[in-house]
Parts: sequence; structure tokens; C-alpha cells
Amino acid sequence: MADDFPEVVEAIVGPVLAESGFVLDVVDDHVDEGGRFGSVVYYCAADCRVQIYWSSRAGEINCMVAPLDAQNDHGLYDRAGKWHYLREFAEKPSLALEELVKRLKAEKANFETLEKWLTWLRGQIEEHLPAARVGIAQRE
Repeated sequence: MADDFPEVVEAIVGPVLAESGFVLDVVDDHVDEGGRFGSVVYYCAADCRVQIYWSSRAGEINCMVAPLDAQNDHGLYDRAGKWHYLREFAEKPSLALEELVKRLKAEKANFETLEKWLTWLRGQIEEHLPAARVGIAQRE
């Protein structure tokens, strides 16, 4: 993945998070994943925190949300269990398995480049962040 992951995150996802009251908090560009390295960009708002991460080990870019007291831990390795995927708080789609598989195959093009993946993730944030904020507040 690109060495400029934090800068690309800030350029593509940062403005959407800023519109929702988040500010850039910390960048950890050297997350040790057992010999491989990942990167995490943390944001903070008045009610919760968000991280956008790239995991070289899992081969993914994703977003997680947590309460304000969550530590700056890469969500995949968060032993406190405070970091949650945005979609944990979204309504589950009531689609047949075949339709779900079709949808996933159609989305494959969204993950071909860093920019495409982050643009797709930005849309997921716009769609699911409001419910995730409510869900995190209810867990506190």
C-alpha cells in the first residue's frame, strides 16, 4: 500500500469527517502487525472517535468507531474491545444470499486502488456514521 496512506486518507475522507465535527487526532504510520506494517489515522469529535486503518496483514482498509476514552489502538488489535466497525450499528440487509454475493462481486472494482477504496469507504462513512454514533453513545 502507498507510503502516503495518511495523506490520502486526509484528502479523501478527512473533509467528510470534518463536516461531521471530527478533527485529525493522531497518525500511527508504523503499526507492527507481526513483521508487516500497517497505518492508522485517528480522528476525534465531541462524542466519539474514528479510525481509518490499513492492515497489511488482513489486506484491508476500513473504518472503526469508539467512545472518547478508547486508546489509540489499531482496531483489529484492540484488547479493550472499544473499537467497532461502523456497520455493526447499521440495519442488516434482508437480501437472499445469492443477491448478497452479486452485490459483493459488483463492489470488487471499488477496491482496486487506494483512492477507489477510500472513496468507497467515504460513502460508507456518510451512510453509517450517524447510526454508529448513536450506537456508541448507547454503549456508554
